[in-house]
Amino acid sequence: MKVLLKLITENNRLPIDYRRVFLSVLKGCIESIADGKYFDKYFASAERRNFTFAVKLTKPKFEKDEIALGSNEISLLFSTSDVQTGFIFMSAFIANKNKYFNTPLGNRFKLVGVTKLAETEVTSNSVLIKMRSPLCLREHNAETNSDYYYSVASADFAEKSAEIISRQLIAEGFSEKFANDFSIVPINAKKTVVKHYGCFIECSIGDFVINADKSVINYLLKGGIGSRKSFGFGYAELLTDGE
Repeated sequence: MKVLLKLITENNRLPIDYRRVFLSVLKGCIESIADGKYFDKYFASAERRNFTFAVKLTKPKFEKDEIALGSNEISLLFSTSDVQTGFIFMSAFIANKNKYFNTPLGNRFKLVGVTKLAETEVTSNSVLIKMRSPLCLREHNAETNSDYYYSVASADFAEKSAEIISRQLIAEGFSEKFANDFSIVPINAKKTVVKHYGCFIECSIGDFVINADKSVINYLLKGGIGSRKSFGFGYAELLTDGE
């Protein structure tokens, strides 16, 4: 399920680390319904979170620590491959329409629009996509409790992207054959560095070709690609089916 949220900000400035601001809106929506019983499932437990989101800012001007917006209207695209998750979040969004949310760093948002978007099912095993939120590829070292991030600028991007996303697919129930037949190829992409909860992490933005079984592609287009998806990374938009 894909949902478009329209938000109005109280002022036209956001922190550079803005994804956590919009994550707080999602948290507020979920916490407000069913006596908050879904909050732990999606935001406090160790359970995998099968959703992603992307934020579209209006004429943003990036400064050192803040973003100045050309308008106080913001779009948030929410997507999940899980039907139950989709209905829970959709219900939460509708219940909070025209309500205000206090967010970190002193801004306030009003949710003014909730629209369920039509979805296209991919029919081929090769597609062209655009990352609407950065592609984050994280490798965690349990021994040192440290993370390493890969982007298209990494010499081993092809190997590591396939490895990390294949693990994601297997965790979501795909067979090893489907997971191992996956590849993602940069076409018009570049490295970007994103501030996330005070840390700077290496990611990728731009256009990519995905080669995989169509069931894998349809899952990734709904559930998100790579790491940190529920924090606003990995939202992909289909450009062409059958590249």
